[in-house]
Amino acid sequence: MIVTTEMNGRNRRQALVVAGLVAWAAGLVVWLAPALWLLLGLIPFSYWWVRRRYLRRVTVMQQPFPDEWERVLRTHVAFFVALNDEEKTRFRHLVQIFLDEVQITGIRTEVDETIRVLVAASAAIPIFGFHDWEYHRLREVLIYPDAFDDAYQSHGGSDEHILGMVGLHHLSGVMILSKPALLAGFAHQAGSQNVGVHEFAHLVEQEANEYGLPPEVPWMVVRQWVRYVARELARPSRHRAHVSAYAYTNEHEYFAVLAEYFFTSPELLKRRDPALYAMLRGMFHQDTGSLLPLVPPRRQGVSRNAPCPCGSGKKYKHCCLAGNPKRS
Repeated sequence: MIVTTEMNGRNRRQALVVAGLVAWAAGLVVWLAPALWLLLGLIPFSYWWVRRRYLRRVTVMQQPFPDEWERVLRTHVAFFVALNDEEKTRFRHLVQIFLDEVQITGIRTEVDETIRVLVAASAAIPIFGFHDWEYHRLREVLIYPDAFDDAYQSHGGSDEHILGMVGLHHLSGVMILSKPALLAGFAHQAGSQNVGVHEFAHLVEQEANEYGLPPEVPWMVVRQWVRYVARELARPSRHRAHVSAYAYTNEHEYFAVLAEYFFTSPELLKRRDPALYAMLRGMFHQDTGSLLPLVPPRRQGVSRNAPCPCGSGKKYKHCCLAGNPKRS
């Protein structure tokens, strides 16, 4: 997503090559049919067409980072706080580009700058270790006032238990997030639940399947991961690793749930299964177990006995903390 000097130069050369080919073709046509001289206008257009996204992103990255966005990151996003100054600048650029290109819409609820920045942070965290990454399929993130059902409906009914979902079929290119669950994921440091990271981990997996793995991910790690997951999902429940039971729904949920652990509670994951942590470190090209312990403990959080912020009506310890609601 970020345009580096090297990437910008490569794109400029590509644009010149395309413009040169168009110039040759247009010149040949005009030589044969002078009346079609307007085709020469395709030359600058072709150059702009190849350059347009890079030029826009460079402009966005050059804009000052809003103070309100900085406050949200420093208050709510432990991952950002743990980064060094150079890495913080890169994270800010990821947030700026994401918010420029992906629409965030509230459905019967207000979307303020805190929500917008937390969605962008959720997108940036899983891909921060990759230097050339695109969420090709994502166009819009819908923010719901509470949990919703399998039909994407939210009316306060007892069957509404989904906190996040990557849309399918007519909602392809859309992600849905429960507003209270998104806030809860960034409200406490010790928990392993973060619905934003969970859903964007699903997108990372989908993008990798469709467009290929990032160059930072070794094939050997992927092979180890596939074998590990197949073996883990085949285990009887009493012999499974000590992670959320929802992880064992299928291999996709296993990946997304483990991503939550990796980016929110890496020390816990590392202590329970060092080999699993090492595989995730290789896949995400990040070492959160060394990064996040640098962040001072924060006092804000959700009490275990408080009402769950997802709106289920249950206590937090019996709901999101226990991993009961679904993240698809």
